[in-house]
Amino acid sequence: MRHKKVKLFSLIAIILVSVALAGCGVKVPGKNESVSGEKASSKKEDGKYTIAFIPKLVGFPYFTSMNEGAQKAAKEFGVNVIYQGSTTADVSEQSKIISGLIDQGVDAIGVAANSPTALNQLVSKAKQKGIMFYTTDSNVDSSDNSLFVQQASDKDLGYAMADSIAEQIGGAGDIALLSGGSTATNLNAWISFIKERLSANHPKIKIIDVRYAGEDTNASTQMAAQVIAANPGLKGFIGVSAANTPGIAEAVKQAGKTGKIAVTGIALPNVVKPYILSGVVKEAILWDPVKLGYLTVWGVLQELEGKQLAEENEVPGVGKVHYDSNTKTLLLGPPLIFDASNIKKYNF
Repeated sequence: MRHKKVKLFSLIAIILVSVALAGCGVKVPGKNESVSGEKASSKKEDGKYTIAFIPKLVGFPYFTSMNEGAQKAAKEFGVNVIYQGSTTADVSEQSKIISGLIDQGVDAIGVAANSPTALNQLVSKAKQKGIMFYTTDSNVDSSDNSLFVQQASDKDLGYAMADSIAEQIGGAGDIALLSGGSTATNLNAWISFIKERLSANHPKIKIIDVRYAGEDTNASTQMAAQVIAANPGLKGFIGVSAANTPGIAEAVKQAGKTGKIAVTGIALPNVVKPYILSGVVKEAILWDPVKLGYLTVWGVLQELEGKQLAEENEVPGVGKVHYDSNTKTLLLGPPLIFDASNIKKYNF
């Protein structure tokens, strides 16, 4: 009986102390908060943060390369990186995976978004659960998104593609564009800047067709072949995603149009290398996806640890990267241009 009384008095004492502290403006820490009121470390029992990344789709070399960089950073910085996605670029599949990861209670969830708005409710839900949400490669239009790690500016990429095709066809003629998903934020932004640049600097170039083949190289070949057959006077073709450009190149090759239809666009060097060396493609445009994956994990970790990103940041293995606090964007850097003179230097 005496033991029960002691326990009761102890409980009352704890309650009184808590009330007194609260009355003095001192917040009693909850599950996810520290005494200061800031979110406490959500590291797991192994002492590591768990960062999840959902690409547009798995099985595609570009995102495989991004994951390579992410896993390298995970090893160097002591975090866990979950790489999970669908085999198709499907917004609904991304939503399902995000929901599952929210339920798991990981520390951060990020996507290469297949839609700018379709995931916004889940972005907000993650934030409400104390989970950091971020994007990389392709952004979402949500104020609850904590960080966007961008490969290169949309303007720089769009302008680079426009200038490349303009130079190859002599500044005049009909061209076509082949893109991936019709709702992909980054791809649509690049198309917009391609059009802007052509209109302002190369007004004699006319875009006669814009099509969407998804992130599928075989489908890109088939669709490009249809465009070529329907437009015998076609002078140039731009591939807006890394899956589209090699597909277009194959269609041009099969049609016997090498040297007659200029091909440029976003492409992985290892995939487009045979077409560059054989003259089907003069030059292609990208960035280093391995570095993008690495930078993504580095940037997310800074946020999780409460470190303020500077306008200019020195990132190990990457170099200097710019951060825009207004848009919460961490920028990898300018585009890389691949051609016959340098294509053999890159292995991704």
